Amino acid sequence: MKSANQARYMKSRAERRKARLRRDAGAAAVEFALVLPILLALVFGIIYFGYIFAAQISLNSSARDASRAGVVQPISGTAMDCNAIAQAARTGALTIGLDTTKIKVKITGPAYTCTLNTDGTATGDLAKLMCTQPPLPAVQSNAGLTVELAYTAVSPVPLVPLSSVNLKATGAFQCEYN
Repeated sequence: MKSANQARYMKSRAERRKARLRRDAGAAAVEFALVLPILLALVFGIIYFGYIFAAQISLNSSARDASRAGVVQPISGTAMDCNAIAQAARTGALTIGLDTTKIKVKITGPAYTCTLNTDGTATGDLAKLMCTQPPLPAVQSNAGLTVELAYTAVSPVPLVPLSSVNLKATGAFQCEYN
């Protein structure tokens, strides 16, 4: 049987433990409140970096694919004009969170340059066949086609200091026919 002293000691020990746990719970809440903003900024920063990285990869791939499509003579026999190359560049850049209508496309061929702006306006002749018109002189017979894409990526997540980033991509191939 326990003595009165032991019972009092056990009771006071249990009370001290409960009081310590209550103090620790308050300290944990304060620590969590201090760490939470840093943790959220880190998580949102990682998400934003992943979004920007995915958009840049998509733009690079699209510029390369569009320039390649513009220099290869299709089996059907009709080469792509500047407008078709620009539309191929825009549709190829489709990825999560990327608005393809906001992509500026500039196409430079051996003899012509055309640009499809983000507001829908165009400069240059979009109907020109980039690697075939006019017949290229012998000096330019190995000239290339360059597709340049420009896009301003806007942050999809809140609390990220950088609200927008300008992304650029370039694809270039040598004209295979003239």
